[in-house]
Amino acid sequence: MRSRDVEHVRRAIRAAAIRLPDVFAPGTRLVVAFSGGQDSTCLLHALAHAHRTLDLLAVHVDHGLRPDSAESAQRVSDAARTIGVRCEVVRVEVAKRGSVQQAARVARYAALAAAAQAHDAKAILVAHTADDQAETLLLNLLRGTGLLGLAGMRMDEVRAARLVRPLLDVSRSTTLAYCTHFGLLSTIVEDASNQTRVYTRNRVRLDLLPLLREFNPAVHEVLSRMADLVAEDLEVLDALASDLYTTLQNDGTYDLRAFRAQPRALQRRLLRLGLQHAGLSLKNVADRPLEDALNLLQTGQPNQTYHLPYGVEVCIGHQTFVLRQHGNARAPSARNTWESVGSRV
Repeated sequence: MRSRDVEHVRRAIRAAAIRLPDVFAPGTRLVVAFSGGQDSTCLLHALAHAHRTLDLLAVHVDHGLRPDSAESAQRVSDAARTIGVRCEVVRVEVAKRGSVQQAARVARYAALAAAAQAHDAKAILVAHTADDQAETLLLNLLRGTGLLGLAGMRMDEVRAARLVRPLLDVSRSTTLAYCTHFGLLSTIVEDASNQTRVYTRNRVRLDLLPLLREFNPAVHEVLSRMADLVAEDLEVLDALASDLYTTLQNDGTYDLRAFRAQPRALQRRLLRLGLQHAGLSLKNVADRPLEDALNLLQTGQPNQTYHLPYGVEVCIGHQTFVLRQHGNARAPSARNTWESVGSRV
């Protein structure tokens, strides 16, 4: 077996420890999301045998979506004990309406966050690989995305709890080689749903990525590296926008001339920051209304306003503009238009 694959995994753990010393400090309690598949088995084993003493707890989330899920959960728990790590099984209820896969993901991360809080863990470690990163980028491209989507998953991010992905630059072929080297294949518990083409992500994994590998055998490495580069650029842009935001606004009123002097990429981020401060969640807001609002801010005349979804208005003054809450919410079917308003800003 190729020793370089084992070293690649170990090097990834060391690199994560260098970048995140607080997470990997000796004695730190960590929750490891443990599905029992090859990737999470590789991660759990590598952490358990790393040259540092970590307080590990494997947590397996049983979604209860298959008749044999309880039996599989027991096998997963046994596999963790074989590696030498205690395992906690958490059963969750998954809503059957809408996307079952998305509902399962939400329930899973909520359960992991609850376990981390209950055990006072520093972070949750998940075994996403470079292949997972490639799938995520392709899915985002197919749906339509900006830089945030192209940045993919981050090694270290905070949701309901802190998530760390030490294997994000390691391929699935490498995690398989690692498990083979240490005789772990017999303990692996694979989820049969990963092979069904009902889910779009599985079709990307099973059909699209193999096709792309015909053009470039290292396509997952290329996409993973692109995500890293985009994420670094995104951090710079976000930092610039955050610094600018503090100078452009005063108590909810924004300097219109200074805003117009910025490149559109920064204007877009400034507008999004302003809307977030105005209480608008941007998760379900389409790009088009935001782009129309930017057009108004660039060329609009005093006393014009623009209605964004959820009752937020962009109101133009002579030298300033404001983002006003609880305005006239545009009906979803109505066309966005610029209107004149009686009050000056």
